[in-house]
Amino acid sequence: MGIRMWCELASAGPMASFRRDPHNAAGGEGGAGGGRAVANGPLGPVLAPAPGVVPDPTSAPGLVPRPAALQGYRDAGSGLSFTVHEFAELSDGLEVTLLDDRGWGMSRRGGTPDEILAELTVEEIARMVYMVLLPDWADVDHPLPPHLAAVEGSGGAQDWDLLVERLRAFGVVSTPAELMRIPRRLDLGDHLRASLATPAE
Repeated sequence: MGIRMWCELASAGPMASFRRDPHNAAGGEGGAGGGRAVANGPLGPVLAPAPGVVPDPTSAPGLVPRPAALQGYRDAGSGLSFTVHEFAELSDGLEVTLLDDRGWGMSRRGGTPDEILAELTVEEIARMVYMVLLPDWADVDHPLPPHLAAVEGSGGAQDWDLLVERLRAFGVVSTPAELMRIPRRLDLGDHLRASLATPAE
């Protein structure tokens, strides 16, 4: 069995990003924005959508709908959004979906989507993929335990208990420790692969 992480460019164009207003939590974690703020990404502040608020991965990149106004800071500019899925590749050749609700967006003033993509590397995309796959409970007040922190840079810091339950629904019995040890790889979608200035191997 193996774990396959998949990332695709979901949309590119005008968009707005929201940062938490320290005096009003509506634009922050758990607020109307529907996402949780994460550490700065390769090109600046990033909002990682909460489950259920990622773009349709089957749609071609296009204009990003402008969200309703939130009680936070809004930065309008060109931006990109990415969707992340995770699959288990079973020994019988079948592939089952473990996660299909992850992703992130990034925006920057004064730059086109192509210019933003030109500054992205495969390594930076991988770092963001691993970030949005972190357990939902992980934050500043709830840091990763040592055994997960040690593999954070390779996509190993995930909620393995949750993934064990997802696999059990498909009749696959495993343990968190076993899942952590199986091979993992990251694949880029066709749109993203074709758009990167530095081709992915």
